[in-house]
Amino acid sequence: MPKRRQSQKFRNRFPKRNFAVKVNHVTVRVITLGVLLAVLIAKYPSKQFIKPSTQQSLHAPTATSPLPVIQIAAKSSSKQNSKSVTPAVPLPDWAIALGLSIPSRQPGKQNSEVVYNLKKSPKFKESQQLQAIVNNIVELAAEENLPKEALSVTLINAKTGETAGYQQDIPRYPASVVKMFWMVVLYAQIERGFWQNERDFAPYLAKMIQESDNEAASFIIDQVTGTRSESELKREKFQQWKNKRQQLNQFFQQAGYTNLNIIQKTFPIDYLNLQEPEGSESQLLNNTVGNWNKITSKHAARLLYEMCYAEHAVSLQASRKMCGWLKRDLNPKIWQPPDSYDFNPVRTFFGESLTDTRVRFYSKAGATSASRSEAAMVVTEDKKVAYILAVFAPDSAYADDGEIFPKMSALVYKRMTSRSSR
Repeated sequence: MPKRRQSQKFRNRFPKRNFAVKVNHVTVRVITLGVLLAVLIAKYPSKQFIKPSTQQSLHAPTATSPLPVIQIAAKSSSKQNSKSVTPAVPLPDWAIALGLSIPSRQPGKQNSEVVYNLKKSPKFKESQQLQAIVNNIVELAAEENLPKEALSVTLINAKTGETAGYQQDIPRYPASVVKMFWMVVLYAQIERGFWQNERDFAPYLAKMIQESDNEAASFIIDQVTGTRSESELKREKFQQWKNKRQQLNQFFQQAGYTNLNIIQKTFPIDYLNLQEPEGSESQLLNNTVGNWNKITSKHAARLLYEMCYAEHAVSLQASRKMCGWLKRDLNPKIWQPPDSYDFNPVRTFFGESLTDTRVRFYSKAGATSASRSEAAMVVTEDKKVAYILAVFAPDSAYADDGEIFPKMSALVYKRMTSRSSR
């Protein structure tokens, strides 16, 4: 709020005087109007400094839940008016502590959109031999008394283009596997020159992909779509807001990723004080559980193939960068310590059973209290074997079983490597 300079100015114009002196009526009126005007200016500052925001209920600091906020000032002379300051941008505590810069879009790119550069799915061919392996995975789940109806599996031999699957075209909740998709949209924008400095995103990508951090994911979604988690919006404004979020779906849908929904954030998001969807995020769900993110295991396997094997997702350079974020160190000294990550991308997932294989391993996993999902590419040291395995299991039975995914992974690795050695 600006200092009350105007009221001070009026006071200076009317020094003390002897009120016994007679003054005419005009003078009295001028003095009275001046004092009233000074009081009004002091009491009611200009609206441009107190403009209400629909984001306030979710973004403003509170006494019980302080929220770090950074004000970004536009570069100009020291005499700035209110138009030179953009709205407050909330940041996670760890981003504040690191002093991270907030990414800036290039001029004229604020409302630009991108689509995936690959318009058609790779031409995979069905394989009975791979199908036998997938069938073994399903049988393993049944032997462990896990529900087969909640399971989807996709297996791709990256070197031959052979594939097989089980219920792989059913859209399912992917947990944090969806973050891999958001990364691709971001890199497409970076390649198209939307952003002034790619390096500004590196800390957020590291947290989102390597540690599956929801706060980093929320921040990236906001930047990519130009939206913000807000309090409940009126119909017209919400539709505009939703259309921006829909850019995430449209990016992939135009490339043949049908029946895909990736516009929901992953929760909780502590820096926004959101333990679950509220406000605009709840409106996006429309009170329907079916509106949560949905991806097929085939979608996840295809994207991983395009990034890490074919290396033509967005571009060769972008694919290598994205695959680099997905690379996991299977050295037990890295992932076994209980404090290595809040979310451990190796323990209880595919990589746990491959620690003695000396493979190159790239993955994105996700888990909630009611789901377990993962997509991974495995390449042997001699490069004779390269395959992609994606398993989605949105059921609490799989979420509670910390051994089933490592067992599935060990089964596939043994069968794929023995198959290549024949």
